[in-house]
Amino acid sequence: MENTTNTTGTAGKPDTITSIGRETRADLHGAIESTKDKVQPTADRLATSAHAAVDKVAEKVQPTADRLASAAHSATDKVAETAGKLGAEFDVRSKQMTEAAKRLTESGRGYVRGSPMTSVLVAVAAGYGLSKLLGSRKS
Repeated sequence: MENTTNTTGTAGKPDTITSIGRETRADLHGAIESTKDKVQPTADRLATSAHAAVDKVAEKVQPTADRLASAAHSATDKVAETAGKLGAEFDVRSKQMTEAAKRLTESGRGYVRGSPMTSVLVAVAAGYGLSKLLGSRKS
């Protein structure tokens, strides 16, 4: 069996459903073409406006970004400079503390060599006091 479309009704009249379908199809194609013709210029205007807005924002943002970058570089330089000064100060203080510890050690050695018995008694007393202070208390 062959499948054919009948464009005429039972009495030889054109099939109204097929005719409505063709007219609707033509109307829809016409509406699409008309809409396409109207939408394209609008889309072009919107795209141009969007590009202009982006350019305007970029022009305003760039100087601010440049100022922020400059401020960040300046702050970084100040921090590095301060760290260098603190490092130098730490080196000086460290050397001073080392020298003071050496002088104290030499002074202590001289005292122990000059008075050995007193030094031993002071060491025993200090050890006993520390053991009582730091030792655990048993009940």
